[in-house]
Amino acid sequence: MMSASSLLLVIFSYVALLYMLASWAESGSERARKLTTSAAVYALSLAIFCTSWTFFGSVGFATRSSILMLSIYLGPTLLMIVIWPLMQRVLLIKQIYRVTSIADFLSARFNRSIFLAGLAATVAMVGIVPYLALQLKAINTAIDLVLETEDGVAANEIAWLVWLGVALFTIIFGIRHLDPTERHPGMMLALAVEGMVKLLAMLSVGVFVGFVMFDSPLVILELLEQKMPEAAQGMSSKPEFVTWVSYLLLAGSAFMLLPRQFHVMVVENPDVKHIKKVQWWLPIYLILMTIFITPIAAAGMLLLGPETADSYMLSLPMLAGQDLLTLFVFIGGFSASMAMLMVSGMTLSTMFSNHLVLPLLQWSNPGSGLKRYLLQSRWLAVFIVLGAGQMFYLYLGESYMLVNMGMISFAAVLQFLPLVIAGLYWPKVTAKGASAGLMVGFIVWAYCLLLPAIMKSGWIDADILELGPWGLYWLHPEHLMGTEMDKISHGALWSLAGNVTALVFGSLFSKVTGEEQRYNAEFMDVMAERVAEDEAIMDTLPRNIELKPKLKLLKGIFGQYLPAEQAEVKVKACLVEAELNDDELINVQELAYLERATERLLSGITGAAVAHMVVTQSNIYSEKESMTLERYYAQLLAQLKISPAQLRQQLNYSKEKEQFAQRYSEQMEKLVEERTRELRSTLDQLKSAQHKLVETEKQASLGKMVAGIAHEINTPIGVCVTAASHLHDEVIEVKKMFSDGELSEDEFAGFMQTCIEAMDIILKNNARASKLIQSFKRVAVDQSSEELREFELNEYLEEILMSLRPTLKKVPHEIKIDCDFSLSCNTYPGVLSQVITNLIMNSLLHAFLPEQVGEIIITVKIRDDWVLLDYRDDGIGLDEEGVKSLFDPFYTTKRNQGGSGLGTHLVYNLVTQKLRGEVEIETSPNQGLCYHIRFPRNLQKLERDLGEHI
Repeated sequence: MMSASSLLLVIFSYVALLYMLASWAESGSERARKLTTSAAVYALSLAIFCTSWTFFGSVGFATRSSILMLSIYLGPTLLMIVIWPLMQRVLLIKQIYRVTSIADFLSARFNRSIFLAGLAATVAMVGIVPYLALQLKAINTAIDLVLETEDGVAANEIAWLVWLGVALFTIIFGIRHLDPTERHPGMMLALAVEGMVKLLAMLSVGVFVGFVMFDSPLVILELLEQKMPEAAQGMSSKPEFVTWVSYLLLAGSAFMLLPRQFHVMVVENPDVKHIKKVQWWLPIYLILMTIFITPIAAAGMLLLGPETADSYMLSLPMLAGQDLLTLFVFIGGFSASMAMLMVSGMTLSTMFSNHLVLPLLQWSNPGSGLKRYLLQSRWLAVFIVLGAGQMFYLYLGESYMLVNMGMISFAAVLQFLPLVIAGLYWPKVTAKGASAGLMVGFIVWAYCLLLPAIMKSGWIDADILELGPWGLYWLHPEHLMGTEMDKISHGALWSLAGNVTALVFGSLFSKVTGEEQRYNAEFMDVMAERVAEDEAIMDTLPRNIELKPKLKLLKGIFGQYLPAEQAEVKVKACLVEAELNDDELINVQELAYLERATERLLSGITGAAVAHMVVTQSNIYSEKESMTLERYYAQLLAQLKISPAQLRQQLNYSKEKEQFAQRYSEQMEKLVEERTRELRSTLDQLKSAQHKLVETEKQASLGKMVAGIAHEINTPIGVCVTAASHLHDEVIEVKKMFSDGELSEDEFAGFMQTCIEAMDIILKNNARASKLIQSFKRVAVDQSSEELREFELNEYLEEILMSLRPTLKKVPHEIKIDCDFSLSCNTYPGVLSQVITNLIMNSLLHAFLPEQVGEIIITVKIRDDWVLLDYRDDGIGLDEEGVKSLFDPFYTTKRNQGGSGLGTHLVYNLVTQKLRGEVEIETSPNQGLCYHIRFPRNLQKLERDLGEHI
């Protein structure tokens, strides 16, 4: 319980938070755009399906039949199975025809029928306005529950303030612009936040009731069976099969066809791919929303009795003294109502102005200046629509009609379902058939559901509910043809049957005009995504139509509804869409494109039906231009010697062949992609294996060098050991002679000479070993690391040869280095060592014949900051085939004699990739082989310059 002022502060704070979020979403920032166009926001905004009727009423519904209650949420879940192909078509139509509402969608499909659009708007208004009253009742009931009774501010006054706030929020973020096809990121983000809030509130109450007030949900159900067996039996009662199916159908169709649902799902859709994510996100959301409804209903029955079942969500936390939870639940229910009221107010006001007011104004006074106030008229319509709902609640708040209005409204929008399905998939359906179907379905709905609800509410005499009209029981509104079933199911199924029957027979037996035939054919082509621009064959038409007068005419059309500046913008958009420049003259074909673009852009403001009427009445084509177009079509058909129907048939046949070729191409592309993926996978494996082999080759080379250096160092170290051992023996001998007094002067002088010689041998061989170790260390470290450093080229090449001395001593070949002692470079010494080592080892293994004494010359020069290194041997050289394959991996001329085929491949990769250089070869059979290697002298500076440039 809280005071009215505190409650007003909470409501105001919450709405202010939504306002700030919506304003940020409308700011145009990149983060806001990404968030508002995300699949998560889109999916949560679709939770507008869960109104206060879900939040509060589902608990009350569950007390009567929890199984039937679940059908309200199972229906949308089953819809998700087939929603993808259906929504692909619907979203395509929305994009092409700039659809603004469900009424506009039906009008766009059925030859832009103004009558059908107005009828659809009327059905929506009559069916949904009482549903708005249900939301307002939920808000008022919640306010009554949480307010302190002694407070001076009446709950109705707060309800009126809430009503005003909802209306203003709807106008600010829903009807700020004239074109309702523009997305409303602020409102969508607000809907997403409200969807999350009401879910968290529902789960909070469920967890509190199920695990705090009671031990578990199962315990609640067991207690209900023990203490109130009749109530438990009613909750678990199974509905009739017909009732179950009809409720599934009603809920599934309502999820897509309720005006608010259609707007959020279709008009506000930012990406068709989001539908695939919604297919499994939405069922999860609905499961979470309903998982605790039955335990809450059972707990309410136990603690509060069955009289106030619709208020259990608030009453249970209040009973437990949980003020914060009660407030959170109130905000959740408020969110559920506010979201529905906002979007319903926006969509119904748009339908009211576009399909009821504008056609009447266009018919009675085409030049009326009131059209300039179309946006303001929509603002007024918001207040009218929401005001009608408020008044409906205030006068009929406790009536039978309002209590049952949720399912009655679902049955009303069910009448759109046959028209949508037939319009998308049945080419022969007509505007007259659709109008007949909707009219008959609406009349049967009103007779079977609306009329009995009005009578039971006490508005009019209810005599016919006893015996039927004129005593004819088979015409009883709730028992047509003597059928006995649930009242909602009865009205829904009979109205649907009448709708479908009238639709089918009306389409089959109504006369169709040539214009409608052409429009239907074009529409079905769009559905099959094979729109054929028949005018493309008329490129030779003379350009003799002045463009300026036509643009002035278009500006006048848009100027009826928009200020001059915005009208100018729309005209330029028409030129862009028609792909016209500022040419002075155009042909009839281009004029047709311009007319089509004008109608499409205008339909975003007025709806497709009114846009078509306005453009048609504006006489964009002069009589002469119309005759020109007709004459060229007639000449074309005469030349082809076919009828218009045959022409379209042949064009469609051509398109079908094109589609078949495209499908075949797509299949081949998929096959190629699969094979490419397989080849890439194999290539990656080969590259990995190659990389491992290269690393193995490098390690093997290093290992050979280690073994050779160990052997090379062994000689001086062995000499040192021998000299030291000999000196040790001499010292022992001299010491003995000295102890015995037998050491002569000559013997001591000889001992000293021996010491000098031994020490000289030890020092020289130690120095030799140290030099070998230092060279090996530097080369080995360089080969095992990849660090840039500056070094002298001649000195480093000598160190490389020294590290290879154990191998070179075994062969008779001579290696010469021609390099100035002053030359230095800054690069990877380890890479250069690997390159030289591999080249030398390659020459020793492949270049020379067994009896040949070969010569290898390494020449190094500097030119223009590039190191030019020529490596030349006088061996057997290579033939043409060998030249082509030299740098290929695994190519070798001595496969079974120790060659791995990776030496020159490694050289090429190291020079081109690590040293950023180039490698060229010069060779011919018996003329030796020369490698011309070129790499930057200062690689560190080059890489730094490249990094700054990038």
